[in-house]
Amino acid sequence: MVDDDPNVGLLVSAVLKKHNYLVTTLSDGGAVMASLRESKPDIILLDLRMPGVDGYALCKSIREAPDTRDIPIIILSGVSETEAKVDTIELGADDFITKPFDVRELRARVNRILKRKNADTALNPLTRLPGSPAIEEEVLRRLTEDESFAFCYIDADNFKAYNDVYGYANGDEVIKRIALLLIDKAKAVAESDYFVGHVGGDDFVLITSAETCEPVAKAITEEFDRVIPGFYNEADRQRGFITTMDRKNKTRDFPLMSLTVAIIAPKTQKHYAKIVESAAELKRYAKELSSRHGSIFVRDRRI
Repeated sequence: MVDDDPNVGLLVSAVLKKHNYLVTTLSDGGAVMASLRESKPDIILLDLRMPGVDGYALCKSIREAPDTRDIPIIILSGVSETEAKVDTIELGADDFITKPFDVRELRARVNRILKRKNADTALNPLTRLPGSPAIEEEVLRRLTEDESFAFCYIDADNFKAYNDVYGYANGDEVIKRIALLLIDKAKAVAESDYFVGHVGGDDFVLITSAETCEPVAKAITEEFDRVIPGFYNEADRQRGFITTMDRKNKTRDFPLMSLTVAIIAPKTQKHYAKIVESAAELKRYAKELSSRHGSIFVRDRRI
């Protein structure tokens, strides 16, 4: 909840907390983006007229940032002109409620938007990252607009073995950590020119510029190798491997998890399926390199 009127903030908090919502109130638009870097809310209630960064600019910034663009936004404002409503909807707001408002209507609209968001199959339920349809849409958009870009296919090596030994709950924590790692490093290196998607399981896609893809991949692989030992117990860390059954029901040792990043920067190739196929082939090649140790990224410069 972002509103410079403390009475509105108290009212909305009281209504929503009564129905088991966790509400954070902010009165300064400038503090919102900093807050969003720490946590991602399910929905944002936003006033238009605030000191510093106003609601229009804030709505635009939220929609333009790759890691916040999917957060639903409801405008709560005393501005009732049709032009203001149209402007905020065009900026990406999901709904507009004019003050003073009926608290029952507010709760109903919040519930409706959250139910729609939770039912959105385009988002992975674990990471809340865009899934395969949105990934394809992003690639096709860049191809249509003739943008130079890189398609990075990211896969966690030895993840199934980790799941078998440590359980699915711990495996889910690894997946969520990978998602955060991809976003953090892409944002740090590529700034706003990136897209992170979750195909499913331990497969992710990162789309960024052809110039920044390798620095981003380097940062991702180095950080993953630094943090992943913390997901194992001390004995396994010391050994550097875990022992469990492979897919053929044979007992074998599996090294600590690593990442394989296959980078395709298409120059002439304009078909999404071919880009995905090339990335999968490159990933298989990188996984089988006998000389590799830990995480790795490889780039195919042929297409």
